[in-house]
Amino acid sequence: MRRAARVLLAILAALQVPACASSNPSACGVGGEAPHPDIGGQIVFVCYAPGNHGSLYLLDVGSGHVRRLTVDSAWNVDPAWSPDGRRIAYQSTRDGRDNIHVMDVESGDVRRLTDGRGFSGYPTWSPDGRWIAFDTSRDGIQAPPNPPGYYRTIYLIRPDGTGLHRLLTFNDVSSGPAWSPLGGQIAFQSVRAGRFDIYVVGDDGSGLEQLTHHEGTPGSATWPRWSPDGARIVFNQTLPSTARGEVFWMGLDAAAPVQVTDDPRAQWDGWADWSPDMRWIAFTHAGDSRQLFAVHPDGTGLVQLTNDAGDKDLPRWRP
Repeated sequence: MRRAARVLLAILAALQVPACASSNPSACGVGGEAPHPDIGGQIVFVCYAPGNHGSLYLLDVGSGHVRRLTVDSAWNVDPAWSPDGRRIAYQSTRDGRDNIHVMDVESGDVRRLTDGRGFSGYPTWSPDGRWIAFDTSRDGIQAPPNPPGYYRTIYLIRPDGTGLHRLLTFNDVSSGPAWSPLGGQIAFQSVRAGRFDIYVVGDDGSGLEQLTHHEGTPGSATWPRWSPDGARIVFNQTLPSTARGEVFWMGLDAAAPVQVTDDPRAQWDGWADWSPDMRWIAFTHAGDSRQLFAVHPDGTGLVQLTNDAGDKDLPRWRP
């Protein structure tokens, strides 16, 4: 009887193997993506799939190889490369709160920088690697005459966790900072004029300038990222005519923004970033799922980079 029972259990286990395998398809590119040696480079991105709240993955665009960088079950999002490409600053709940962490990509060593006061996310490195800017709700809700309600503002901190200080003096939702590779300026999004628009400010908090203007319109501009030469900013703009987010870029000469994406089938295109050679812009395309694409800055040459289970966000090119 015992031998028969063991045989029956073995048969049942064998029958279950295909079912289990089919219910857990390859996700987040770990089974390999299509190689694009003509593009090359590496991209860190966030992927959400069953079993992870949000993890960081590294895509080698040339070979299509993908490896997972964060292996815990926390939220791990908002990656930002250090200028030397050796470390990633990111937001993680690995210690129970939303904090900024820094990870060494090769060793996997992780250091927490912020102290758990409020939400802290969307870090960006100074070009000399000495500072990290990020947005945070650590100062809480401001009472009237400031606009009441939840808000975030931008702080700076050193990669060793020292030197924490606030960059902006006004109280509103100011978030998504991006440090110019030339130094001296930080771009960010803010609602201080009534709608989300792109601003730049000196890294000492001086010289605030508004770059886009959506006051009095249902549009918005968000999530700026500088080109490696510091001459252009790619960003997401919601069009009043379609209420759909598209990728745009603009120079600092106040010229009209250039529209990069225009797909009526898309729900949203955004989270864009420049390749190191500035020949490509990677972005998240939200359709039936969220996948990573790349396109030339003039809108030509659209290429899909990922095509499996799991929603992918925030592609960031390795320097």
